[in-house]
Amino acid sequence: MWRSTQTSSPVVGSEGPRADEIPGRGTLTSVKLALRNLLRNRWRSGLTLAAVAVAVGLMIWMLSLYEGWLQEMVRGATSVETAQVQIHSASYVESPRVYRSFAADSVLLQRILDVPEVLSASPRIELAGLVGDEDRSQVARILGVDPVRESETTPVADAVTAGRWLAPLPRPFPAAREVVLGSGVARQLQVGPGDELVTFLEAADGSLGNELLEVVGVVQTGNTEIDRNALYLHLSDAQALGALEGEIHEIAVRTEDLARARETAVAIAEAVGASSATPSPASVEGGLVVRPWQEILPGIDQMIFVFRRSYWVLYLLVYILAAVGVLNTQRMSALERRREFGVMMAIGMRPRRMLRTLLVETAVLGLVGGAIGCAFGTALSWYHATSGLDMSLLARETTFSYMGVSFSERLYFVLRTGNVIQPLAVMVAVAVVSGLWPAIQAARIDPAPTIAGRS
Repeated sequence: MWRSTQTSSPVVGSEGPRADEIPGRGTLTSVKLALRNLLRNRWRSGLTLAAVAVAVGLMIWMLSLYEGWLQEMVRGATSVETAQVQIHSASYVESPRVYRSFAADSVLLQRILDVPEVLSASPRIELAGLVGDEDRSQVARILGVDPVRESETTPVADAVTAGRWLAPLPRPFPAAREVVLGSGVARQLQVGPGDELVTFLEAADGSLGNELLEVVGVVQTGNTEIDRNALYLHLSDAQALGALEGEIHEIAVRTEDLARARETAVAIAEAVGASSATPSPASVEGGLVVRPWQEILPGIDQMIFVFRRSYWVLYLLVYILAAVGVLNTQRMSALERRREFGVMMAIGMRPRRMLRTLLVETAVLGLVGGAIGCAFGTALSWYHATSGLDMSLLARETTFSYMGVSFSERLYFVLRTGNVIQPLAVMVAVAVVSGLWPAIQAARIDPAPTIAGRS
């Protein structure tokens, strides 16, 4: 009797899970295949890696440049005129008038200085009047300051270009009062150290204040508002000139961190029992208001917000070029290996694994290129953060101004962790999205006609 020698076929599923179904095993295999495929055409892969690296490195460098530019602008705008935090009476904030002043004794100043992030505080008086001599005159801002405290709060004493800064103590009556002029005022009046001027203004009590002034110095701070219009007097001299009887208009506060000015303003308000919010017209009665530079200079704060929002425009412009390179590489690679894909699927590779392998390939391309770009971009940005970028290479002048703020010939970058990680993450995402279409096309091929060369 004939007996079949054919062995019985195995039960479906008895051979155990497939290699690509073992957790972690399929992904590791896909990574190996991706690396092998990228190394098969090293020239094309190298060009794509270079494009990705340049895109990531350029983004890190540009973001660090913009952060340095913005911080330099804020520092220039706040360091001399406004400082990082200011304290006024509530009525003065609503409508600045010479008679809307407040008393500031040593106890109040000490409470401000006791706030952890406060470095120094300077009381000020601001008057508006006519200053000049028998030949020329100009309307100017007359700033009454404590010379010692002001030099600790702002760099104005270091900005003297002729003569000297105000002496620690005012001159005794009846000697001419010491005055330091902004460079623009001195140029307009054509005066310098040793010359005398006369000033006239309306005092707080409605009387006409006038005083003889002797120019002892000229400052060029880089802040156009100060240089063109301001002059500095001793605080006590300005109080006598404005009939303020020991009161002031504001206290300028220098803090450790520009970015934390809002939090510091709240802490100062709690320390002195003031408000940390700008009062509404209906609520202006009395008391003090503490404001950070973001509220004092809303235009610069809004410009910073817009600049940082526009970073995505940079991402779009730079990464769209990198995406085209990745897409071209993966599309050409998929076309050249189409018959190979057909063979792989004919011997059992599933479409989802084919899709995963090609996506891993593009992700590796983006990750490796992005890592190279991160290394070079971070190194270059760190160099410019420590040594600065010579701006004279980009402009004819050694100094230039923007929005009233003067920039020096060297700009120091600000390298943030987020500005390094974000371009790398975006580049990997862009690479995966760029390789999605070639991967889907490769996963949907029909093995038989593809091997035969009919598709």
